[in-house]
Amino acid sequence: MITAIRNLFSSAIGKFIALAFVVLVGVAFALSDVTGSSSFGGVGGANVARVGDTDIGVGELRDRVRLAYNDARQQQPGLTMTAFIESGGLDQTLNQLIEGAAFEQFAKELGFGVSKRLVDGRIADLPAFAGVSGSFDQTRFETFLQQNGISEAQLRRDIRQQLLAEQLASPVGTLPRIATSLAQPYAALLLEERRGQATFIPASPFAPSTDPGDAALQTYLTQNRARYTIPERRVLQYAEFDKSAAPAAAVTDAEVAEVYKANAAQYAARETRRFSQVIAPDKATADAIAARVRGGTALLPAAQTSGLTATTTGDLTRSAYAATNGEAAAKAAYVASRGDLVGPLQTSLGWAVARVEDVTALPARSLADATPEIRAELAKNKANEAIVDFYNGIQDAVNGGASIEEVAADRGLKVTETPALLPSGRVVGDGSYTLPAELAPMLQQAFQTAVEGEGSIATLVENEKFAVYAVKSIVQAAPPPLARIRGELLADWRLSEGQKIARDKARAIVKAVEGGQAFAAAVAAAGPNIGSVQTIGGRRGELGQNGQPVPPELALLFSMAKNSVKTLEVPGNRGWMVLSLGEVERPDPKGIEPQRVAAIAQPLAPAIGNEFVQQLAAEAKRRAGVEINKELLEQLRQELTGTAPVTE
Repeated sequence: MITAIRNLFSSAIGKFIALAFVVLVGVAFALSDVTGSSSFGGVGGANVARVGDTDIGVGELRDRVRLAYNDARQQQPGLTMTAFIESGGLDQTLNQLIEGAAFEQFAKELGFGVSKRLVDGRIADLPAFAGVSGSFDQTRFETFLQQNGISEAQLRRDIRQQLLAEQLASPVGTLPRIATSLAQPYAALLLEERRGQATFIPASPFAPSTDPGDAALQTYLTQNRARYTIPERRVLQYAEFDKSAAPAAAVTDAEVAEVYKANAAQYAARETRRFSQVIAPDKATADAIAARVRGGTALLPAAQTSGLTATTTGDLTRSAYAATNGEAAAKAAYVASRGDLVGPLQTSLGWAVARVEDVTALPARSLADATPEIRAELAKNKANEAIVDFYNGIQDAVNGGASIEEVAADRGLKVTETPALLPSGRVVGDGSYTLPAELAPMLQQAFQTAVEGEGSIATLVENEKFAVYAVKSIVQAAPPPLARIRGELLADWRLSEGQKIARDKARAIVKAVEGGQAFAAAVAAAGPNIGSVQTIGGRRGELGQNGQPVPPELALLFSMAKNSVKTLEVPGNRGWMVLSLGEVERPDPKGIEPQRVAAIAQPLAPAIGNEFVQQLAAEAKRRAGVEINKELLEQLRQELTGTAPVTE
């Protein structure tokens, strides 16, 4: 669910950049609707952690989790807070805050520092704070802080921590290469071969056929709430509109005449010319090129002899040519005949040598000749202005609090109401309904808006088609009523009970093998309905080749000690596996071919750099001392997932 968050720690550089991840998430999504009130009910204002002399309040952690969750929802609109927390969102966020504080104290202890000017510069460089001109905009900066519930002091603290972390981590985390001797053990590890035995104990043969009753099934549903939860759904009201909804005024003859008069030069007789041209850095080089051309060499090879190249222009008017090459060059170029060589002439770009390739004389166009073209352009402009005015009128109306029905009635638009939609545009239990594909931009935008009844406009086709919409209601993520899924629950409950028996049989096999019994004999003694003994194994370096996922049983086999036996639960209450590792063959590192070791050394450098950064972070936390209020953290976890006990 939150792969993007976990991937922040997948590289050496990403490790310390992640320290300021939570606040920079907010910067990247400055237009989001996160407010992060730290006075939110449930858990009070106590400290959830202490890092050295720095306290991390539960309110701050709550705010940062909500900010990180909002970011994750931008990429996964159907993501629920419960799924986000269960995937590690709360723990990751707390760890980032802890590491940020620890790195800051560690850096100060070592004598590192960050000036206010450096923090100012980093803030000014953030794109979220740039205005129309592209430079830092104080108003946009203040608006961002207000919208996201972040104080300037908090933002500056996070950026200061990031800068200190970069100073510490970048030198140790960026390794261009590692020594061959360091790569040899890893090469040997990749060439390691393992062989073992495995058996599968399915859950279905041991599943009971009885019905435990509604109370037991309700308990099972509560215990497995996330598994049956239907993602958040939204009911939308919308009205589409395009240029046909905003008819433009007709173009008059007077308007055509006015345009013709204002652009008289465009319709007068004129001449265009096309040139092949080379720009030399100095007059001597230009003279040499011109001499070669006048001696019979074509312009392109003549330019290439001097290490330059010639280009061909489009059809240019005299004024267009002068704008690039200067008035003096244009004067000479537009009195020459077709095929003549012009120059060298000094321009703002250098010394130009040009050949006149073509001369086109364009006759004057009368008002009657130009009228169709002018009328079409004016009609297009009026249509664009009309739809812009129409769009702005709707925007003003929804900003003023008008409902979708009111907006549509005032402008003759048809309102459509959807059923409760998933982020995919589908409806739970109705495979026949899907929101039209052209409305996908509206749907995506609607799932990023948390306010019911607030009107918005979505662009469906750029500059062509739009939809004004509102989220009429939000159906929160929750499991369906027991009665609706009783059959599915009953089947799953039976499998879960069978899974318990399969687990006990797997543990019995492990105990027997650890007691000295042969693996095959222990499997046979466990009773019927158990799979046969299979041989599994392979070479470590072949795991996950071509991007293929590593089978869980092989992943476990390559993490086991020789002659050990382990159990592995198969997801979905499908059963259990028992694995026994017998053979482990690893080559002598010093005997591996040098080219194979070199191939390992190059990609290994970033991984080792990342390990160094992780060790540095661990040392920073060790020196600072970290205390976590686990009880308070669990209360916050329950609050965010909606599982907190209800108090009278």
